[in-house]
Amino acid sequence: MCILLAGLYALSCASVASAAGVDTIVHDPLESSRWRYMVAQHFRDAPVVFDERVQVLVPDHAQDPQATPVQIRVQGLNDVTQIRVIADASAHSRVLDYFPANAAPSIGFSFEVAQATPLRAAVRTGDGVWHIGGAWVDGQGGGCAAPSVTPAASADLAFEGRIEARSWARANDRQRLKLRVVVPRQTSDIATRSTAVVEEITVRDTQGRLQARLVPGSPLARASLFTLDIPSREALRIEARDDWGNRYRTHVAMNAEDEAP
Repeated sequence: MCILLAGLYALSCASVASAAGVDTIVHDPLESSRWRYMVAQHFRDAPVVFDERVQVLVPDHAQDPQATPVQIRVQGLNDVTQIRVIADASAHSRVLDYFPANAAPSIGFSFEVAQATPLRAAVRTGDGVWHIGGAWVDGQGGGCAAPSVTPAASADLAFEGRIEARSWARANDRQRLKLRVVVPRQTSDIATRSTAVVEEITVRDTQGRLQARLVPGSPLARASLFTLDIPSREALRIEARDDWGNRYRTHVAMNAEDEAP
C-alpha cells in the first residue's frame, strides 16, 4: 500500500513539475530528490535563493513522530511578508503559512513526521524573492511506520473547542506568546474519532491591529503549540476558525512576573 501511495505521489509531483516548466532550478544543499517538485508546487516562477539568515532548528531525531518540535528563526532579513514551511517527504508538503504582519519573523510549532524528510522554511520578502533555509528531520521508520504510542492530545478529553494562550514579557517592550487551538471531536474513541481542522488563527492587539496570521497545514501536530514574538506588551485578542464552521476567541494579557520560556 505504501509503495502504491509513493508511486502515485511521485507521478503527481512529476505532472506538477512538467506543468510548471521547471527545467533549471537552484541547487539544493539538502540534496533532496523531491526538491524540483517542491519548487513546482510552491514557488513556480518566483525567484528562489538559499539563505543562511533563515534557520530551521529541529532535534536530531523525532522521538515523538506526532509532535516534533521546530523553531524557525529569520535574522537580518527585512520586509518579511510570509513564511511557508514545507516537508518534502510528506504527502501534504505544506506544513503551515505564517504571515508575521507586525510580529517578529520567527515561529515555533510541532508537526507530524513519519519518515526522514527535509524541512524547509521559505521566507518571502516584499520584492517577491523566496529565501530558503532547511534541515533534515530524522523520523522513526519509513512511510508506513506505526503511529506514536503516545496518544495524541491525550490530555484533551473534552469535546468543546477552545484556545489556550499565555504571554510573557520580553526585552525591548516585546512579549512572547504561546498558544494552541484545541478543536472538538465527535467521539471519545481515539481509534475512530473525527476531529475538526484549524484553518486560520489571527492575533490582534486591543486596537484591532493585526499582529500575526497563521494558516496551518495537514502535517501539523494535533493541538500544536505555537510560539510567536509580538513587538508590544499590549493585551492580545486571538481568534481561530476550523473546517466545521466553529469559531474561537480569547484574550490574553502579558504575564510580567514569570520569565518567558
